[in-house]
Amino acid sequence: MKQETDDKKALIRRFILIAVAVILLGVLNYAYFKKQISSNNEKITDYVKEEDPMEKYRDPAVAGIFYADSPSELSHEVDGYLNMFKNGNRQKPKILIVPHAGYQYSGYAAAKAYRGLEKYADKIKNVILLGPSHRTALYGIAVSTADYFTTPLGKIALNKEINSELVEHRGFAYNDRAHKDEHSLEVQLPFLQKVLSDFKIIPLVYGEINPQDVAEVLQPYLQNEDTLLVVSADLSHYYPYDEARIIDAETAQKIEDTSADIDYHHSCGAGGINSALILSEIMRLKPETLALINSGDSSGAKDKVVGYGAWTFAESNLERQRDALREFTKEYRDELLRLARTSLEEAVLHQRKYEPSRDDFSEVLFNKGATFVTLTEENNLRGCIGTLLPREAVAADIAQNAYAAALNDRRFNPVTVEELDKIKISISFLTGYERMIYQDEEDLLKMIEAGTDGMVIRDGNRQGLFLPSVWEQIPDKKEFLQNLKLKAGMSPSYWSNSIKVYRFRTVEIKENEN
Repeated sequence: MKQETDDKKALIRRFILIAVAVILLGVLNYAYFKKQISSNNEKITDYVKEEDPMEKYRDPAVAGIFYADSPSELSHEVDGYLNMFKNGNRQKPKILIVPHAGYQYSGYAAAKAYRGLEKYADKIKNVILLGPSHRTALYGIAVSTADYFTTPLGKIALNKEINSELVEHRGFAYNDRAHKDEHSLEVQLPFLQKVLSDFKIIPLVYGEINPQDVAEVLQPYLQNEDTLLVVSADLSHYYPYDEARIIDAETAQKIEDTSADIDYHHSCGAGGINSALILSEIMRLKPETLALINSGDSSGAKDKVVGYGAWTFAESNLERQRDALREFTKEYRDELLRLARTSLEEAVLHQRKYEPSRDDFSEVLFNKGATFVTLTEENNLRGCIGTLLPREAVAADIAQNAYAAALNDRRFNPVTVEELDKIKISISFLTGYERMIYQDEEDLLKMIEAGTDGMVIRDGNRQGLFLPSVWEQIPDKKEFLQNLKLKAGMSPSYWSNSIKVYRFRTVEIKENEN
């Protein structure tokens, strides 16, 4: 009996010891896990907000390959390229053509185009990106279903509304596979993130396309003031350096001439470039070449190079104003010439100035305008006087200039009564002026449009003006500029980067000419 009692006591002691051990183990484990729970391995300075699982992101495919994958390094890299250029007084672009290689090769050319966007950062809200597919064969244009495209500099929202409208058109379809590893659009994003503020993107990757169809679909969007088209395209591939320069120069000339016949031997982005050129014709945009280089310029290896160029397409206020003047002179041609002839006769016959009355001419002739009145006798210049700025009614301006051309042009004797019937009158109507931003005289000569530009040159108090009609006598650009300097009282060889140059357009009407 006693033995049985001792066994029970021993069993109880054993259970107690086990219980104590379990409790001690639990306490130790609690202390250990509490320490671990209160001290994660991560630091709060590395905190990144978790993505919304319902949102779709297209992550970078070529970060660390085509450009730096570190946010600070990429920011510094892009700033370095942008800071190579001044933000010139360029008009707001509607289209850019930019390259899509690694930044060490094409960053210079791309930056020159993107630098011109900075002054319009708050005006551009939508950027349509159009680039060729390098990894996925497709017919038509791939639209992304992603909510955001990301780079080391952050995320950029897509304009889902425009995307949904585009896929309603033939040839446009959702296709994320085409976007996944494509670099032609991705390399544009860090530049856009640096130069714009609050904007969305519409990324479009294309394969086989009809540029005319693409242009017609995109045109309504580009009519909006807040929308920019960025066309991604490299130029010739793997030609020797000197041969590549010739081929790329031919491509540049075609772009400047808006000839939409670029082929894939000249550019891997020929379809996008041709779409841009068709749009420029439809929308009357003016292309300007900003850069033309190749990989041999940066790498030094010139046996097989790839070409890179950059172009901007902007609305020309001068062309729009010239179109308005054409309509105006077509409608009121007879009245305008009658007014000038009346003023000429009053000057020559009676030595007095003619003051046109609203009772005698259409009301619109009393809107402000700037004109030059030119008198010729048997095709020889007999007098020419004009006004640079539209400070008074165009009717009064014409009357005063006709009077001054007949009697006050110091290069000629006053027109006589005997000459009156032999004098022919022409009137040139001036648009506004566009400042020409150039690097040096050679760069200025490249920008001048022979046969089209009227020009004003100014340096301090010296100033000269040539109407576009002067091109008929001086068709060579260099001679034109030299003679313009002479007219301004400068030496033909004189040059200073302080010279200011402006261009303008004119519309001319002549007596006895329909």
